[in-house]
Amino acid sequence: MDGLEVLVVEDDRDMRSVVAEALRRAGLVVQEAAHGQQALDLVAQGFHPGLILLDIVMPVMDGFTFLRRKKAIRDLSDVPVIIVSATAEPPIEGACCILRKPVDPATLLLAVGAWAS
Repeated sequence: MDGLEVLVVEDDRDMRSVVAEALRRAGLVVQEAAHGQQALDLVAQGFHPGLILLDIVMPVMDGFTFLRRKKAIRDLSDVPVIIVSATAEPPIEGACCILRKPVDPATLLLAVGAWAS
């Protein structure tokens, strides 16, 4: 898992920072995006995550729209997505699992380890 590139897509700055810092402490390379369009822009600029942590309710582009667009992008189509949400209910097409906010860092790292490519 050390060195895995992870994309954290979360509009809440504090939540995004907490999640990103927990992942960095675990040795992962983290990029952050405040919404789905910003995440797609990072990929277009050359970032190729091995895992995506995705919120659902966000401005500009929500998580559901991101998941639909992700399927059509060759570099992203097979990348696992972990939903981190206070409201999302399984199943969500395109997501490998759903974690409830606020997420415990240990639970987060277990999920990341289970789905890391």
